[in-house]
Amino acid sequence: MTAPQALLLDAMGTLIGLRRSVGEFYAEVALEHGLELAPEQLDRCFAEAYRQAPPLAFPSTAPAHLEQAERHWWQQRIQQTFQGAGVSQLPMGLSSDLFDRFASPEPWAVYPEVAAALERWRRRGLKLVVVSNFDQRLHRLLALLGLRELLDGVLVSSALGVAKPDPEPLQRALALLELSPPQVWHLGDSAADRDAAAAAGIRYLQLNRPEGLLVRPAAAAAAPAAPPFAPN
Repeated sequence: MTAPQALLLDAMGTLIGLRRSVGEFYAEVALEHGLELAPEQLDRCFAEAYRQAPPLAFPSTAPAHLEQAERHWWQQRIQQTFQGAGVSQLPMGLSSDLFDRFASPEPWAVYPEVAAALERWRRRGLKLVVVSNFDQRLHRLLALLGLRELLDGVLVSSALGVAKPDPEPLQRALALLELSPPQVWHLGDSAADRDAAAAAGIRYLQLNRPEGLLVRPAAAAAAPAAPPFAPN
């Protein structure tokens, strides 16, 4: 096996994860707005709303309007989640408060081995680029969580205008690095990561995390069985 010159890294469920479930955070913020709902029900409704959602990508949106498009996309997911839980009209400000809550580092944590692995890979001369189906909040989150300084780039689907499993996000990372597919590996935890890598001709490494490190986001895609990736 030829050693790579760079790693393309997924973010959610690979580098960082939620400290508690989506439903718990939604229930907590909803209670601040006078709504008392069961976290378990919100988890189920969020998973369904996320499953049905269009890609978090805005190919025709100017940079100046990108945050507005991101907020609107998440507002729709939040409305669908609460409607599924029986709430027909959301209290004013609830959607914005939830969007802002997940922009802060408080809900998130870095998986225990991640920082040391990134540092080890950098010492070996590997370039590291995050390619994530997420929005612009990820840039600030990775900085506040202490990971941004260990990375050579961060690409998010909302700004790219396309999301995995389309191969284009990975191809854009290749262009950024000025490398070809055989020179790069992609590390992720979902079917979207796997399919994007296959379509781009990039070797894929499946990460299966043991239970109990962090709570995975409720809507994370189920990954096929494979041994955890632990590079030297």
